[in-house]
Amino acid sequence: MNDILEHRAKREGRVTPRACVENLMQAIEMGLVDSVVFVARQPNGEIKVGWSDTLDTEIIGLLECGKHMVIREMER
Repeated sequence: MNDILEHRAKREGRVTPRACVENLMQAIEMGLVDSVVFVARQPNGEIKVGWSDTLDTEIIGLLECGKHMVIREMER
């Protein structure tokens, strides 16, 4: 059932959490990723964060970069 929902989402141009993680894993396997920071919302609304072994200042910088990239997308 999940595969059907994933296929439907892809056809509709939506990016699911699974697709996002699969794309990230492909990039990691190709050696294209040095560090990772994530923010995820659980079904109950709780927010979880995590990061790879990275300097605290780099983690904050990556989150800021991500925030600015989302804002830029919203302005398009």
